[in-house]
Amino acid sequence: MARASQTTQQITRTGLEPVLTEPTVDGDIVDCGNVALMVVNGSAGSINVTVTATASQDGLDLEDLVVAVPAGDTMLIGPLPKRTFGQASDSADAGRAYVDYSAQTDVDRAVISF
Repeated sequence: MARASQTTQQITRTGLEPVLTEPTVDGDIVDCGNVALMVVNGSAGSINVTVTATASQDGLDLEDLVVAVPAGDTMLIGPLPKRTFGQASDSADAGRAYVDYSAQTDVDRAVISF
């Protein structure tokens, strides 16, 4: 299985009830910019959500963004600047970010723009 491209859901003035789905084992491909990744952890243990950094500064690679989502909690992770997380322009996923999850069972997510 490959990474799954996720559709970004736009917040409107009338509100947004996000559609949450379970992440794939191989991870997600999400838009960069003014977006937030909403992660709901319904599992019995903490999970890690990792957004792969693609940038470097002065020849040093930036570290990936790793966010712990405790059991039973909901986290909003973002924004995700393209200059930090976007895939290279020669990639099929140019300008989009890769996201990995340490567990998928009882975990849901949505990508939301604001």
